[in-house]
Amino acid sequence: MKVSNEHIGVALQKQALGNVVRFLSINFIEQVEDRFLFKCFFPDETKNPFGFVQGGMTAVALDDATAVTVCMQLEGLKVPNSTDIHITYHRPVPLGEALIEVKVLKLGKQIVSVEGKLYTSCKKLAATMLHTAILLDAPL
Repeated sequence: MKVSNEHIGVALQKQALGNVVRFLSINFIEQVEDRFLFKCFFPDETKNPFGFVQGGMTAVALDDATAVTVCMQLEGLKVPNSTDIHITYHRPVPLGEALIEVKVLKLGKQIVSVEGKLYTSCKKLAATMLHTAILLDAPL
């Protein structure tokens, strides 16, 4: 389902009210068929003792991108409140730019399931998230 630029704009305005989008420089790139593409940037503050991005920071980026994608599809009228987040880590994520691809798997009246994939700047799959949430009316 193609989402209108207006609905994308409304969802991005709601996302901008949080701090994560600024801290990780999360930017929506485009919708390609049923997938939503984002770029983000992991600064030095996200580094673990081994010099890679700390796993929780990749979770934060995926959580934010999957949530705003749901808002885009629901015209900004509903927001997802997480009930379960499951992440599989495939490889370490280096500091710097990363890519995120999001797909809504199942959008019901009350529950949504979303898949997020985080890729390194070399386009290697680094983490996969399955995000399930209950849908709430968006705060004004």
